[in-house]
Amino acid sequence: MLPLRSGLGERLLEAGPADGAPVVLVHGWGACVYTFRRAIPALAQAGRRVLAFDLRGHGLSDKPVGRGKYTIGALCDDLRDFLDAAHIEAADLLGHSLGGGVALHFSLAHPERIRRLVLAAPVGLTSLRLPAIGHLLSPRFTDRFARYLTPRWMTNVLLRSTYGKPARVTDRDVDEYWAPSQFPDYYRATRALLEEFDWEPIAAERLASMSCRTLVILSTADRLIRGAEAPARAIRGAIVVSLEGAGHLGIEECADEFNRMVLGFLNED
Repeated sequence: MLPLRSGLGERLLEAGPADGAPVVLVHGWGACVYTFRRAIPALAQAGRRVLAFDLRGHGLSDKPVGRGKYTIGALCDDLRDFLDAAHIEAADLLGHSLGGGVALHFSLAHPERIRRLVLAAPVGLTSLRLPAIGHLLSPRFTDRFARYLTPRWMTNVLLRSTYGKPARVTDRDVDEYWAPSQFPDYYRATRALLEEFDWEPIAAERLASMSCRTLVILSTADRLIRGAEAPARAIRGAIVVSLEGAGHLGIEECADEFNRMVLGFLNED
């Protein structure tokens, strides 16, 4: 557990040589470092110092309760404090889904802390219906029933819906995603994110102002992030590529191809 300046504790998973160029991985809503189980070894074997952490409210990290704990500002502050606690002045940053949204906002606020940016199926480029629907279906009063609202079968359904080919999901995958949801404040945290996080697309002129080299990896069978290619190209100098047939979790589903894309980009001169 890595203690942050705020007093929050975040679960850290680190791999690769201590003197390698650092790359920080930021997962999506409801997920944890397990999302990167195939990316971490590939990056570490390529000589990178890899740091993946569970966002507040997720995995084994602390899960603060209260209004304003799950805003984009709070998550960006955590990322800044995480870099400080790990003694990293600047790093390559890879964000998936909600983690991509955090990475986008952080890159705009702290461009000096980012070398290169990889956005995988990122929030922040296009409008989403899911947060509004999720918030409607999980009003605040449901917090008191939290431990009854995250059964394993629901995790199974949701996880399979994020793959282009649901049969690729294993029982181990379901168990790994379901286990953190059994912490009492997990449901409260993920519900609060639906309400407090800024899910709206970032304006094209702000995207055009980004200064770091950026790779955007989309998936052709992604049911959540749609129509993001044109907004992605608004990022100055961005490289935009797609994983054919992959769903929202293409980072897992087509891991070999994803890792080749990422390493090819990060190793460019």
